[in-house]
Amino acid sequence: GQEQILKLTMKRIRRKPLISINLQYPPSQKEPDTKIQLYAGENLRLAMLVRGIKLNDPLAKRFDTKSGGNCGAGGLCRTCAVSVVRGGELLNPQKMAEEQMLKDDTPRWRLSCKAFVGYGMKEGEMTVQVNPRQW
Repeated sequence: GQEQILKLTMKRIRRKPLISINLQYPPSQKEPDTKIQLYAGENLRLAMLVRGIKLNDPLAKRFDTKSGGNCGAGGLCRTCAVSVVRGGELLNPQKMAEEQMLKDDTPRWRLSCKAFVGYGMKEGEMTVQVNPRQW
């Protein structure tokens, strides 16, 4: 007889953690609160834009030019800033550039283009205020 070798590679299947986000809008926008669900590793800005959530805060000034305008997720314009009211531990830590750009704002603000949910493969709930300069 001829001997055959069968190689079997198995991967552990694990459910991706789910993060539930309660989005709050400034009263002036007259929008009801919205709940969205994201999987760990998703970028907050992209996930909100894909779901039709408008982020470009007209009151934001670019960090580089101090004028208005969207940088397209380059982390320079601050128009995608959000205020993380609850669940900030579910986001990746801020890098130095983001910290410097937001140092004049409240400590719980984040640039959504630099924020990824489910940090450390954690799941849970967050409350995020959109366009925080308008509150």
